Amino acid sequence: MKDGLTIWRERLQAYWNEAIRYLRLIGNSGFLFTVYVLIIIGSYYYSVFIDWLPASFPVIWVFVAVFAHFLTRGQIRTFVKPADVVFLLPYESQLGSYFKASKWYSFALQSGVILLVLIVFAPLYQARLDEAGSVVLIFGWLLAAKGWNVLASWEEQRFQSEADRRSHFLLRGLINLVFTYLLFAGANRLFLLAILVLMLVLYLFYYRKLAGRLSLKWPHLIEVEERMLLFFYRIANAFTDVPQLRNKVKERRAFNWLIGILMDSKASVYHYLFVRSFLRANDYAGIYLRLLLIGAGALIVLPTGWIQILVLVLFMHLITKQLSTLWYHYDTTMWVDLYPVEDGLKEQAISQLAFRLLACMTACLTGLLLIISTVPLALAALGVGALYTYLGSRTFIHQRKK
Repeated sequence: MKDGLTIWRERLQAYWNEAIRYLRLIGNSGFLFTVYVLIIIGSYYYSVFIDWLPASFPVIWVFVAVFAHFLTRGQIRTFVKPADVVFLLPYESQLGSYFKASKWYSFALQSGVILLVLIVFAPLYQARLDEAGSVVLIFGWLLAAKGWNVLASWEEQRFQSEADRRSHFLLRGLINLVFTYLLFAGANRLFLLAILVLMLVLYLFYYRKLAGRLSLKWPHLIEVEERMLLFFYRIANAFTDVPQLRNKVKERRAFNWLIGILMDSKASVYHYLFVRSFLRANDYAGIYLRLLLIGAGALIVLPTGWIQILVLVLFMHLITKQLSTLWYHYDTTMWVDLYPVEDGLKEQAISQLAFRLLACMTACLTGLLLIISTVPLALAALGVGALYTYLGSRTFIHQRKK
């Protein structure tokens, strides 16, 4: 058998070789342009928001909630596979280096996320909580707490019961809440050291002893790994076909009334299949609804002006990108190819669905602008939205398959 560290490195390399291919496709898509524009807009209005924020607003609780969440959450990336239950489980005692590398890898990734969040919140921190200390020092304290959370979270994988894992998760969450409150409240550093000592004692005299009493639950590790892979594949699937993504279908009878709205009664089989897939499979409808609500929230927060029209178009573009993945939804289903229908009907079907969904979004968001903004701006947004609806459903929705 290969050394555990060698196996881990091979699996890490195999994963990133695959992930980089998908990341290149994402980077070459128009999605990044949308992100760049949103960052530019957000960076300007971020400073405006900080100046507007009332002095009585409890900023500290925002920091406590956000950073306690990122300290507590975070699964250990092990790269285990279903076949490991047969081939690696008998050698569990020899895989210490394998799982040690997994913990270091997970700690590095999760620390990077915390650093990114801290950079985003840095302007607000310097404006309201600067007395708590420098951002670099804050990051150092957070790293120490994150290290404990990674080690404790790993030992929690040994519990058979989901209730046990959840109760320990809540215990860590409570400790992290106290720690982050003392950190951002500018409390005496002795209190922070006391919390870190408590974490160390808990790990040495409780969590580490779990390894002597309980073995790793490989089915749970495989389930966690598959869940994290599925999360990445769903993101990549918005930009290219991902064969590894298994479709999940939910019945959702409550949405049946929408079928008649989203398709013609005498349409082709592809019209019916695409509408059904949108409502029931892979959370297409959920993504559409979430983007619609986020777009509405952005329009409410932004000041009245042309920037609202730009944001409207950006969110319509995001929805078009999401809907374009429907084109490949039945590519691995052989019986669809047996239908005696013309090839052009497939393009017509996805164009019709996109047109009606984009038109619905245009109507909802321009109606909102009519309430919160001026009539001329709402009419301008209606015209721009109608133009994008036509172009998006006729042209942009088909660009991906080229």
